Amino acid sequence: MGRIEKQKRELIEEANKRLLGLITEDTEDKIAILFDGTSSAGKSYTAEQLNARHFWEVDPTYEGWVVIDSDDFGANDTQGIENRIKYDHAGDGPNKNAGEEFHKEMAQVRKGKFFDDGKTKAGDRGMTTVGFPKHPHNKDVIDGTDWRNWYMSQEYKYGGWKKVIFNDIGNGIEKYVDTINHKLLIHSPIYIMLGNIGERNTSEDTNHHRNPKDVLEQYLQKYVSTTSKPDKTEGDPTTEITKEGLKTLLMDKLVDTYPDYNEEYIDGFIKDLGVTTDNTKYWIKVKDGYLLDDQLLINVGADQQTYINTIGDKLGIEKSEEDIDS
Repeated sequence: MGRIEKQKRELIEEANKRLLGLITEDTEDKIAILFDGTSSAGKSYTAEQLNARHFWEVDPTYEGWVVIDSDDFGANDTQGIENRIKYDHAGDGPNKNAGEEFHKEMAQVRKGKFFDDGKTKAGDRGMTTVGFPKHPHNKDVIDGTDWRNWYMSQEYKYGGWKKVIFNDIGNGIEKYVDTINHKLLIHSPIYIMLGNIGERNTSEDTNHHRNPKDVLEQYLQKYVSTTSKPDKTEGDPTTEITKEGLKTLLMDKLVDTYPDYNEEYIDGFIKDLGVTTDNTKYWIKVKDGYLLDDQLLINVGADQQTYINTIGDKLGIEKSEEDIDS
């Protein structure tokens, strides 16, 4: 038996134990925190400073904070596949065939395809019957959510972790986990966000690279401009924006690597953000209806240590020794 085949067999054996009920859902005595925000807003950096570790880096008996990141399940590298495959197989027993079928169907869901579960949904050609495959745990993928949220919830419920930080670009995980104790929306001003993107794109690991256009599209889903300085609970009252200044900032980040991030896109982004008038001061606020009722907005400032300390204090999370010493 080859090394790869042996590793695959070990993964399936581990999945068998989980899905046959030897590891059962247990959310009692757990604490969960949501870090919502665009890619490159500083969520991962914040978790690192708060001494949290990726769940796949540590043993399930680890008692510290672990991060369950949507990227942990979205990547098609070896680690991403290992993270997903645990929950894509039903193993031996009466659910074996169902599990194998689910594994195949989830691969299609990740490609944006749907399956007949008796529900109807408006489509380009009228009302169509769509849905998602059923998992042996009988936990359906919820229509309208990022498919990665389903995997994140499975890891939280069945992974054994007691202290979890969900790191995601949205708040859809709440539809799967209704016991999230603290929900934060981490907002990074565009100039800081673009700086973070630039740093990521110098990494040798291309999985960390980001197209500025993709991140700005995420930004538009959450934020809009306003000519009235917002309260800090609703927006960023400290970062002023002008149309000319914003375009200069965005144009400075043009790179050959991402040709679709161009002047035409930048002009459209500025318009969609609502920055339309020259010689006018704007600020950024959260779009109406986006914040969850109990979700707290955290603004990242130029002094990043201040906002990290704020989060740590609010959540009662001890910072790393390295951070404390600095």
